[in-house]
Amino acid sequence: MERYEDKIEKALQQLWKPSSITPTGGNPIVYLVYQPEDAMRIRDLATSFLPSKAEYFGFDVIFVSLGQLIDQFINNHPYRDMWLSPMVDESSLYKSIKQELDKSQYLESELLKIQEEATGEHPLIVIKDVEMLHPFHMMGAIENRIYNKIQIPMLVLYPGETQGTARSFLNIYNQDGNYRSINV
Repeated sequence: MERYEDKIEKALQQLWKPSSITPTGGNPIVYLVYQPEDAMRIRDLATSFLPSKAEYFGFDVIFVSLGQLIDQFINNHPYRDMWLSPMVDESSLYKSIKQELDKSQYLESELLKIQEEATGEHPLIVIKDVEMLHPFHMMGAIENRIYNKIQIPMLVLYPGETQGTARSFLNIYNQDGNYRSINV
């Protein structure tokens, strides 16, 4: 099994010098896929190893927590009081949040806004806490909506498995081969 440190280096190499000939286009998005049970290991590497390795490649790292974005969305949403009501069952709560996230495309617009505000000579957006999307959203749906608008490199720390170009989010969803980005 490949060490996560090696996978981080391989992902950064791919983002620094992307292949100009890819059947899916050249947008700079790479998924570092890891086993969900290794989430704490990846979290540690993201704060200790990844920033210095990215700096070595010349990147200015911008961390984006999907967990924090979802928290902001829920806490600032007009339905917040309804969602907090003890009368709302868990299934209805999740379904309502999922519908509102999807309808508003909040996560997509926030990622694009972060991209627009990115500073530095070679910014790199590192998307972490992807597991917090469950059960509201899938990273593939977000990627598909913004793929053609990605202008700067993005590294997604993705809990799951891969088979070729397909990914299984958290190893609980069916394999999804609709991703256009690269798996490492």
